[in-house]
Amino acid sequence: MVRYILTGKRLIATFLVLIGAVALCGLGMWQLDRHYQRAALNARIAAGLAQPPVALETVDDLQSLDYRPVTARGAFDPTHEVLLRNRSLNGVTGYHVITPLRLSGRNTAVLVDRGWIPLTEASPDVRRKFAPPAGEMVVTGIARQPETYVGGPQDPPLSPERPRLDAWFRVDVARIQEQTPYPLLPLFIEVQPIPGAEPTLPQPVALPELDQGPHLGYAIQWFAFAGILVVGYVVLQRNTLRGEG
Repeated sequence: MVRYILTGKRLIATFLVLIGAVALCGLGMWQLDRHYQRAALNARIAAGLAQPPVALETVDDLQSLDYRPVTARGAFDPTHEVLLRNRSLNGVTGYHVITPLRLSGRNTAVLVDRGWIPLTEASPDVRRKFAPPAGEMVVTGIARQPETYVGGPQDPPLSPERPRLDAWFRVDVARIQEQTPYPLLPLFIEVQPIPGAEPTLPQPVALPELDQGPHLGYAIQWFAFAGILVVGYVVLQRNTLRGEG
């Protein structure tokens, strides 16, 4: 049987089948890797959320705060507020409102994701009605590390002709720092919904559910396709060989 599928014109067909099977297995391995990455991320998020809130000003290693509940005391500065593009809530497209919180007793600020607003409410004039309360307050939320470019749409560079962007594709703190007149901490805070509270705009958006996603199922599917391709080809050639006999 092996000699039969490796001779004549069947050699080319066998070669193509093997290439197809390898490609399908490669897709399966890719989805399996994404499954493991998702599991590792879920474990990191769960470990962070399980910790008690920590006051931001007491932490030296800010990179250790990813998905950790934190509190920060300061006053919001809506004059340097920005928007986060392409964010949806319950199927409705809009923006997230990112407002600097100038920390009390320090010449620094931290960006705070205050929540979602619809597209129709996003212009600077209209969204003034969503301005945060004035004066010092304590903000509680989830610490997040800056979002950097890893593909997809890219925020344009600032220039003398474009000294400021009002809307960004990601919370790239280093880039947003270029248009902010005071130092920003290298992280941002996501305000979370208050259970049982009446929804208001900006509406805080909860973290996604920590499920495993579809990647394992996709991996099994690609491996199954590879097996079907190889087994089906062998059965076809065996039946052909028997017919010739």
